[in-house]
Amino acid sequence: MKKNILLIMTFIFTLLLVACNGGGNKNKNKISLSYADWNADIDTTREMIEEFEKEYPHITVELRTDIAGHGETFTNNLVDAAGAGILPDVFATDNVPVIAEKGLTLDVAKYWDNDDDAKLVYEFMQNTAIYGQRRYAIPSFQFLKGIMINLDIFENSGLKTNDKYRIDSSTGYPVKDWTFSEFIEIAKAIKNFPGNDENTVIGLDTWYGAPDFNQVWPMMTNPDFMYDTWDGEKFNYTHKSWIDATKMKMELHKLTDGTTNRYEEGILEEFPFLDAYIIETGYGAMDIEGSWQFNIIQTAKERDINIGFWPYPRPAEGQGTFFPPVILDYLAISSATEHPEEAYLLGKWMSYGRKGWEARIEIFENKRAEEFEEGKPMSLLDRYPVANYPEIWDKIDPLVEGIEGIQETFLHIHNGKPDIDKWMPGYRDFIRWMQDPDNPNNFDLMTEQGPQTAELIAPIYNKKINELFKESLDKLIK
Repeated sequence: MKKNILLIMTFIFTLLLVACNGGGNKNKNKISLSYADWNADIDTTREMIEEFEKEYPHITVELRTDIAGHGETFTNNLVDAAGAGILPDVFATDNVPVIAEKGLTLDVAKYWDNDDDAKLVYEFMQNTAIYGQRRYAIPSFQFLKGIMINLDIFENSGLKTNDKYRIDSSTGYPVKDWTFSEFIEIAKAIKNFPGNDENTVIGLDTWYGAPDFNQVWPMMTNPDFMYDTWDGEKFNYTHKSWIDATKMKMELHKLTDGTTNRYEEGILEEFPFLDAYIIETGYGAMDIEGSWQFNIIQTAKERDINIGFWPYPRPAEGQGTFFPPVILDYLAISSATEHPEEAYLLGKWMSYGRKGWEARIEIFENKRAEEFEEGKPMSLLDRYPVANYPEIWDKIDPLVEGIEGIQETFLHIHNGKPDIDKWMPGYRDFIRWMQDPDNPNNFDLMTEQGPQTAELIAPIYNKKINELFKESLDKLIK
């Protein structure tokens, strides 16, 4: 009898042991993470998460849609979420220093430094979002910065090569290795203003209200400069390349003759059709733009307007190395996450990782196939890997099919120099100071006084931006 009781107790103990080891509690080792970004294509984000969960079946991911907004609004809402104790484990941000100063982000250097995929990230992008020895974010996508051009306007313009610019005689389009000077001269030559709602042409829609020459030209001219003259340690606004670019920016920004989309008072009332996104509506010949706006290539085409995407102009004809400007987005890992290694795997999957990009491309291909079957315009891929994955890049060409001019930028993508807006300490504060109407040296006021003020503000701006950079960096590395 005692032997039977012993056998029964042994059997019960064995069942309990099996259950505790997973036989009866399959979720014992399950890890839960949360993720948030501002990607408008939420269906793709959900599918990416589903594929991640298949790759890592011990991890479940909640897509947080309660953190609203885009860019700065989204980042501010992250700060609020952290204050409420509900910060996602992985999240996008438009400003790494802001969330790092508030202690929201994890230093992920040890994960990045030991990751083989990270070693394939392009060099200029690897060196961003590092503060001292700390890496508070990882690059997710790169967007191209280039020039949208209205192909129809150029075909019908009658412009021909002369001593100021080169035009492809077979198409009527600008040559794809055009220069800064040619770009500006073409904007002046192709305009037709004032006209009527049938034949008005504005030469150039600028970058968020003003030409971006001072941020881009120096880095394309000087191999030692990154975006906006950053050399890895400081800004260099007193360099001749910044002063020259700023002079040209001011000169163009001051024009109201239809060369750009700046007009005299009353013009928009007289010509209301110009109060619009003129590259999309067919009145703009050119537009400095980012690839995230590729959807308008489709919407314009529905109105029989054909738009190409030319590479950003170069400093000089025959220049050896071309450094195309690109725009970077970032993901960060929460400093409060209970699962930092797994959170990094999720962040990598949603950003620079090879396997994540394989999944993203397949999802996008399926989306385009469905659109084709339904007779809808097929979506265009607007963001690209930040790493050298040849097999991924080989699949991208069909996903941008029909965008005339884009291949010229892809050919040089390994030399892409990224913007600094989202990760540079003090940069946001500098931009606000530069635009502050109470600042006697604000940019608009200096522009009104004339391009010669570029030489006057160069040392003032240079001192201010480097002071703000150091102040912010000190907070990040203390």
